[in-house]
Amino acid sequence: MLPIDPPTKALDHNSDQAPIVWLLIDDRPGHRTQVVGLARWLGWPAVEKRLVFNWLNRLPNPLLGAALLSLTLAKSDPLTAPYPDLVIGMGRRVVPIACWIKRQSGGRSRVVLFGRKAANDSRAADLSVACAHFQLLPHDRMVELVVPPTQVDGIALADAHAAHGDPLAGLARPRVLLLAGGPTVQHLFDAALAGQMAGEVAAAAHAQNGSLAIVTSRRTPAAAVAAMRLAAPEAHLHKWQADRRNNPYLAYLAAADLIVVTGESESMLAEAAATARPLTIYPLPPKPESAKQRLAGRLRRGVGGGGSWAAVCRALLAGGWITPPRDLSLMHSLMVARGQAGLFADGLNTVAPRAPLEHRQLTDRLLALLGRLPETAS
Repeated sequence: MLPIDPPTKALDHNSDQAPIVWLLIDDRPGHRTQVVGLARWLGWPAVEKRLVFNWLNRLPNPLLGAALLSLTLAKSDPLTAPYPDLVIGMGRRVVPIACWIKRQSGGRSRVVLFGRKAANDSRAADLSVACAHFQLLPHDRMVELVVPPTQVDGIALADAHAAHGDPLAGLARPRVLLLAGGPTVQHLFDAALAGQMAGEVAAAAHAQNGSLAIVTSRRTPAAAVAAMRLAAPEAHLHKWQADRRNNPYLAYLAAADLIVVTGESESMLAEAAATARPLTIYPLPPKPESAKQRLAGRLRRGVGGGGSWAAVCRALLAGGWITPPRDLSLMHSLMVARGQAGLFADGLNTVAPRAPLEHRQLTDRLLALLGRLPETAS
């Protein structure tokens, strides 16, 4: 278990005693950064509970119910009393665990769930947090965001700079940082595309009389890394390594003047936006939709109709049996419309992002959930 100390002075919680907060952490870094990020916003100490899942996690949540059946208990952190006041988790797999914790607490624990599939189940959470591009059905316990929470903030960047120094020292300004992701279920990213992207971003940096640095991720294929190196030979390139103990990723964010991010990763987009550096999105081409994705899209569109078909669509989506399709192009357009980013097709964005008000609204809803603020504050 890893305790997390708040990076700034805590919010006014109308109480001398901070609540007990558990963060349910799985093996996905993007999940962890959002869960930890919300804890940092709240300013309360929190404890990470690392979860290791077995094969039963593949079963639908309605079948698992409020249970620990999907956990490998011997490898997970203990979930024992005293049970928390607040549980924060992300992803479909944590839902049965969070519901079990709430049951063990006698209903006292409040559950906050992030993620497309977790937030889609309106019965599981006291507060669901969803991004607009999830296209979920709204309900009165949902808060919708354009950009998700992240643990990146000014203090985290300063700490990273102190620990790693300036990894871009000596490069001409403006220093353009390209964060390269990789292929996903919905997006293509092969060597040809990677080389094209690196060449285009390098040319854009050169047009600004600046320099380019490329940082890859764990999803970046080796062939894509080689293609980027070939297409932009003068660029500084940092390759992600699984066995690297001290990751300088945040130090690169701190050192950049302009940031370009591949558009398939909501976490990388959120982390880049949180730096307050000008952000440019480089969208990746979508893959053809699967039969399941086409069905989900049809059901989501069917909710807007009338009659029995609309009722069936709503029941399937609200019950968590089918999840609406994720549309990251919607996230991109909303970020551009709100002045938080630009699209690479329009050139390198040089305007710093505006701070979103929705983050404060989310923390107010959480404080109200725990009785620390009146509901009218949200």
